[in-house]
Amino acid sequence: MTAQDATGYVASGDPASMAALDAFAEDFLGYRAEIGRIVAAAEADPSCALANAWAAALWMLTETRKGRARAGRYLARAEAAAATERERLAVAHARAWAAGDSVAALAACERSAEDFPRDLVAVKFGTYHALNRGDAPALLRLPARVAEANGEVAFLHGMLAFGHEQCHALGAAEASARRAMELRADEVWAHHALAHVLLTTDRADEGIETFRGLAPHWEGRNPFIVTHNWWHCCLFLLDRDRAEEALALYDRRVWALEKSWGQIQAGAVALLARLELLGVDVGDRWAALAPHLATPVQRHVEPFIDLHLVYGLARAGDPAAGEVLDGIAATAAAAHPATRAAWAEVALPAARALAAHARGDAEACVRDLSPTLPRMHEIGGSHAQRDLFDQILIDALLRSGRLAQAQRMLALRHAFNPRVPATKRLLDRVLAAAKVPRHHGG
Repeated sequence: MTAQDATGYVASGDPASMAALDAFAEDFLGYRAEIGRIVAAAEADPSCALANAWAAALWMLTETRKGRARAGRYLARAEAAAATERERLAVAHARAWAAGDSVAALAACERSAEDFPRDLVAVKFGTYHALNRGDAPALLRLPARVAEANGEVAFLHGMLAFGHEQCHALGAAEASARRAMELRADEVWAHHALAHVLLTTDRADEGIETFRGLAPHWEGRNPFIVTHNWWHCCLFLLDRDRAEEALALYDRRVWALEKSWGQIQAGAVALLARLELLGVDVGDRWAALAPHLATPVQRHVEPFIDLHLVYGLARAGDPAAGEVLDGIAATAAAAHPATRAAWAEVALPAARALAAHARGDAEACVRDLSPTLPRMHEIGGSHAQRDLFDQILIDALLRSGRLAQAQRMLALRHAFNPRVPATKRLLDRVLAAAKVPRHHGG
């Protein structure tokens, strides 16, 4: 049986499955907590190739080894049911993803965007792979390719906004984010993109005020977007020396919902690390966080997450940090060619550097992190997320007495964001130690 879903494209499955496909598009694009109901729809209709392909992809999206194993059942059913080119591309995407071939997974999404531009689910999955590969042009190219077919869809403009921001087109990013919010005030990914713009353009005060008004839209959404948007609120606060408020938000919002998801764990680690770099005593929070980080299920799926696991466990003095490091080395040796360089040449030395910093070995941190930093985008994450690694390197440079390199990094940060007090304090400290006159715009 075939019918049409809300895109107008033909799909295999019964009428109830078409409604389920439409619901998943809304759930997935809108970061809704009900996103898992596509799995029940796939179970109910083995003949619906898209429901089963999307259920497989959703299991992969959990970024756990358990999720990858569970995806297999739905992939097999999707392959057996696929009857249209759109369905075959959805299956090819999920199959490549399950095999660890992020290049082929992204290519399948790009092909789908070209041939079926109203299918924003495929576009969204493609932007996920582009972000994890550090491919900012693809992150923008995918939604731009389908913009004409989706001009009045808020989700499209939210994706455009983030793609523009990651390509450093900040004016276009802000315009797209605000257009998305005109179409739908609750477009939470557009809120997220706007947070990036405001942070990058040194408008933290505006960000604090704006996000106070946007926060009610996040309630009840997928725990990732809720905690991550609150995490961005914390970055605004840190940029204005309001660290105690950020620490309180860590307890109430950032580390208060789902604690088994690697992306949420990474946000918690990153926020605690930033607070400590500002001199804040975070108490026993590392010890409280460590048992969640030590669970093996989320390891060695995404290098971005692994780096945070290593740092958080090492800061807690947990021996599992060494296990994660050993696992990164093993993963690097066995990884698919599409990701092998990211694991072996970036994640592995960076993980060693982060573990060294966490245990107070500044020399080892500088040795392994300095050459790795220019390629850090290859392990995924956004500019704002990866900025943690710059901050850790600056701290290690200062601790090891490498004032010239620290001065260069701090001067650039101060030039782009002159209203961040912590940067100015560190720059003043370096200049005083180096006996350099203070003529740096502040």
